[in-house]
Amino acid sequence: MEHRRLGPLWERRTYGNKRVMLLETLVHEGATLRDLLADRQLPEDPLLDEVPADRRLAVVLDRLAPTERAVVLALGHPGVATWAQAAEQAGADQPEVIAERVRRKVRATIQEQSRRDEQRVDGPAGLWVPVRSSGA
Repeated sequence: MEHRRLGPLWERRTYGNKRVMLLETLVHEGATLRDLLADRQLPEDPLLDEVPADRRLAVVLDRLAPTERAVVLALGHPGVATWAQAAEQAGADQPEVIAERVRRKVRATIQEQSRRDEQRVDGPAGLWVPVRSSGA
């Protein structure tokens, strides 16, 4: 009995006499169960595509207006090489003007964030504390 229970789920029947099968199980001539799925995309995938993986990018995007954020996100698309192209793809009415404004704002935000990061020191609990000037 114990030996049967320790076997993989897909090799034995489960509660209710149902069988669990791996998605990689061959069904017909190289086709797997995964290939038969109607929709492979999860509902949360489009939302997760908008979440930045880098904390610095999250800070920059948080400080921008929605139209400016669209320009920055468009800069990451394939085929977009300049800020003006990104602004045009984002639907800006004056791409050159908007692109220059967003570029300057992003640059200033990055410089400010770098300055703040340089002032941080890890504290005893693993939390950062601001660096205190030696003059006080």
